[in-house]
Amino acid sequence: MEPHEIYENLYKKGVSARLIADVLNVTNQSVSGVIRSGRGSKRIAEAIAKVLDKPLITVFPYYKPKQNRSEKISILKQILNSN
Repeated sequence: MEPHEIYENLYKKGVSARLIADVLNVTNQSVSGVIRSGRGSKRIAEAIAKVLDKPLITVFPYYKPKQNRSEKISILKQILNSN
């Protein structure tokens, strides 16, 4: 989601970045930074996604699940053997 969409959805829920910061005992700048950059503290990102009642990856695509080593090897083998 884009930062303005996150802020709009938080507003609709009656929640501000400052309120989330107070609950998490972090600075308002920390929460705003996660919203603006889409990365940073995973704990803050998860809290925002939970408030919005959306999956973390939907709100912050940066946190997509990472492939493990065996998955990467398998993909690379397919690429290299495709010729």
